[in-house]
Amino acid sequence: MTESRAVRWGLGAVLGVVALQAARLALHKAFSIDEFQYAHSAWLLAHGQVPYRDFFEVHFPLVYQLLAPLFLLLGDDPRNVLALRAAMLVPLAGASVSVFLLNRREGRIAALLAPVMLLGAPGFLRFATEVRPDALTAALFLGALAALAVQPGTVRSSFLAGALLVASAWGSQKALFFGGLVTGVLLADLLLRRSASSALIAAPRAFFAGIASSAGAVAGYLTVTGSWTAWWQWCFVWASEHQRHYPGFSWREYLAPALGEQPAFFLLAAVGLVATFRRLRKHPRTPDLLLTVAVPATFGAYALQRAPFPYSLLPLLGVLAPFAARGVLSVLTQLRTPVGRTVGLAGLGGLFAVQAAQVERLLDGGGNARQREVLARIAALTGPEDVVYDNSGGYVSRPHAHFYFYTDAYLRGSLAGLLSDELPRVLVEQGCVMRVDDLRTSGLPLALRRFLDAHYQPYDGDLFLWGQRYRVPLDSGTLEEHFLAVRSDRYFIQPASVLDTGALFIDGERITTPAFTLSRGEHTLRYEGRADAFQLLWLPRDSKRWTPRPGAPSTYSRLF
Repeated sequence: MTESRAVRWGLGAVLGVVALQAARLALHKAFSIDEFQYAHSAWLLAHGQVPYRDFFEVHFPLVYQLLAPLFLLLGDDPRNVLALRAAMLVPLAGASVSVFLLNRREGRIAALLAPVMLLGAPGFLRFATEVRPDALTAALFLGALAALAVQPGTVRSSFLAGALLVASAWGSQKALFFGGLVTGVLLADLLLRRSASSALIAAPRAFFAGIASSAGAVAGYLTVTGSWTAWWQWCFVWASEHQRHYPGFSWREYLAPALGEQPAFFLLAAVGLVATFRRLRKHPRTPDLLLTVAVPATFGAYALQRAPFPYSLLPLLGVLAPFAARGVLSVLTQLRTPVGRTVGLAGLGGLFAVQAAQVERLLDGGGNARQREVLARIAALTGPEDVVYDNSGGYVSRPHAHFYFYTDAYLRGSLAGLLSDELPRVLVEQGCVMRVDDLRTSGLPLALRRFLDAHYQPYDGDLFLWGQRYRVPLDSGTLEEHFLAVRSDRYFIQPASVLDTGALFIDGERITTPAFTLSRGEHTLRYEGRADAFQLLWLPRDSKRWTPRPGAPSTYSRLF
């Protein structure tokens, strides 16, 4: 067995290990707050609702469209968000195949190294395994670059490249920037081409047919759903306004930690990029030109955002992976002695081990075990028809109360009046029986937070169910109050011992059992007895009475 063959087998084994680690990460890493929002949007599409028209959405909907059938297949259990996570392994696998193909002309070792470098990069794997438009868009864009890199190019590869470029744009507005720049280079090449052998597009007609087919599918969807106007208003007009007023931060905020977390990846990518650029100076009209252009294009799409969060680095990290693999080979080829090569290979193995350890740390804190427990409670306490409120869609597969089912920092400021005045009324009108606490609750207007505190009691630190607290005056032992039943349903008194130490009357009728049925609306309440405090609470779907737990820690909602 030659050394190169041994290296290829070794890289194949490493690729298998990092692929298994990626699958483990997807299934066990804690969910980021945005993933619930995207999962809820997919659930809404599964139930026939249309983004922009029927519910607030400013992202392009491709990831929702592709994930929605899973809810039709698996049902309305909130825990099915884990199946969506598993489904995101498909575009991750596609991205891995794409970077392999992008380096195939560099040799088998460079081709195998590319997906290893990609899947071994913690900054990429952290977000590429999540339910995110950015993960799908990055994979589709890499697929388009790979299709354009096929040598010799064919009608099929050209058609696929055009279709994938449009699909990546339908996945995220960000792809309009970096995909647009790559498309601009392709168009310039068509105008300047002098021979078929030097063209970047092997079959231009097929390429434009691919663009037309994907664009036609998008136009068909917007036409059939009657959402052209709403799509333009929310995804372009409103999104532009949002970008101008969002409380942003520097692009260095998350890029600097990414550089510090994986310096070897970026350094090797720089080496590979320089080596590729030197070749391009001699032969510029090769597929490597598009891959090289994609580096500043994807960086620009990240850096020009008002608030460039780290998941926006996914396309950049994706296009850097083939260069990082080339950088490894460039370094190893400078080690001409057997000892030097052995040391180089050992260093490469050490890099893989360090990266694997960094990825493993993403599972610290129990991963998503606690979040899955909360999702199981939502499934047990509510049914698919029960309206739930959360500022981030954390209930996943339950109806939301208001058109603005989630808000960000800009919306919470610009819609403060609506959230304060309209949302409490809507929660009552919709019969909302549960709310999920999240990281954004503290940013809600004070009037709304007071309403939520008064009408939702803590089942635990994350879930709050409809109910009200009462304190009995110590001097008189008599309480005259009201209770608002959010819907016609079963309610109960907690603690039940209140009925043994006094008399409770609702609408003048004495309550003799802990659980009872109330019609929707406001009811008079009178208590006479020795209890100093009690609660009237909604009885959830499992028909089990529960005790509020004020002060319980909240662990469900996480930023990343």
